[in-house]
Amino acid sequence: MLQPLLRTMKAPSLLLASLLLVTACATAPARPPVQIGTGDPRVDPVTGEPQEGPGIGETGIGEIEEQPYVRGDGGLTPHFMEGRDIKRAAVLLPFSHPNANVRAEAESMLAGIELALFEYAGDNFLIIPKDTAGKQSVAEARLDEAVKEKADVVLGPLFGDNVKAVRERARDKKIPVIAFSNDRTAAGGGAYLASISPEEEVRRMVEYAAANGVHSFVFLGPDSAYGRQVETALRSESFRNGGVVLTSAFYSPDGGATNEARGVSTVLKSELERNPRLKVGVIIPERGVKLLSVAPLLPYNGVNLNQILMMGTSLWDDSSIWREPALEGAVYPVADPENLTAFRDTYQRIYGKRPTDLAAQAYDAAALTVRLASEDNLKYNGVTDPDGFFGVNGLFRFRIDGTTERGLAVMKIHTTGPEVEVRGISQFPTGPS
Repeated sequence: MLQPLLRTMKAPSLLLASLLLVTACATAPARPPVQIGTGDPRVDPVTGEPQEGPGIGETGIGEIEEQPYVRGDGGLTPHFMEGRDIKRAAVLLPFSHPNANVRAEAESMLAGIELALFEYAGDNFLIIPKDTAGKQSVAEARLDEAVKEKADVVLGPLFGDNVKAVRERARDKKIPVIAFSNDRTAAGGGAYLASISPEEEVRRMVEYAAANGVHSFVFLGPDSAYGRQVETALRSESFRNGGVVLTSAFYSPDGGATNEARGVSTVLKSELERNPRLKVGVIIPERGVKLLSVAPLLPYNGVNLNQILMMGTSLWDDSSIWREPALEGAVYPVADPENLTAFRDTYQRIYGKRPTDLAAQAYDAAALTVRLASEDNLKYNGVTDPDGFFGVNGLFRFRIDGTTERGLAVMKIHTTGPEVEVRGISQFPTGPS
């Protein structure tokens, strides 16, 4: 087990064994929704200049020194914090995962958490990073440690099976778990998924399509867990919006999609010839080079793209695919880019690298935790505030079942690049979704 350490930082670092001591900001905008983050750098109240982090302008990782601490009935408490009413958040992430990309993701998520806490905080909130290694048994052990240390909330884990492994233990102690898996089966039982799920992306696409008179849909995508997840969501959301899925075709993730695209094209041409005024939404949950090989197969097989609304997922937020002629006028969902751009710029300025995909979600989860701590409301009913929260990923709220509803924006692809077609909503309708 890693012993708790206090970091003496020259700048926010990505070191794993660390404790950050922070407090919630004293004021915030009135509800609804609760503003929890903008992504803008912290500003010096005297000079008005941005503060880039502890030891502004320096780039070293800093020294690590062991910090004396107390682990009594009051929970894990550094000696200098004794007597304070502190809140604790255990951060369970796979810092030593065998996959380098996963390790990098975990480190960037921790950096996002550090950044949120630095921007909104002071000295009465404690985060306790814990390495799960991506293993269920290790995640369970780290959760047990967090319980003994009197954690008020858990940020993480990353993987669905790890979330399932810890949620019941946490629920027994009434500790909310704000996790980052996109596996909906991991939600519930006191676990809330802060990730932007494929289901929410499909929901946004179908709602946008329906608002523009498109009620017929086709799925063309990989025969993978992700592809199946998107296709299932398409059927559910189509039904909910009074639409229909005309056909679905799954191609091998490791092979071509020629035969599948030909079959889909046959169905499309038949429907479009029978009803010349019909417009069909075609969703292709693919990325990069593979998307560039799949999308052109529809016009190649004689499909009139003027009657097609090409739809993607957030995988399409990739400059390498935007010049493909078959994707001209296509749409895809993203977190509202206004605050997200500010977050990415601030992160890049401080850490000298771009944040990974989940860093902004970790940032919002930490900012939410700090806000709830300031209200002494790190409880289930605090996390599920129906008014929701507004962070760098835009508007979101946790449903009672642990899934997340989001006010995603819609981007439209042009030859010059994507533009915001519809901004994300700024307030949820009254009542649950």
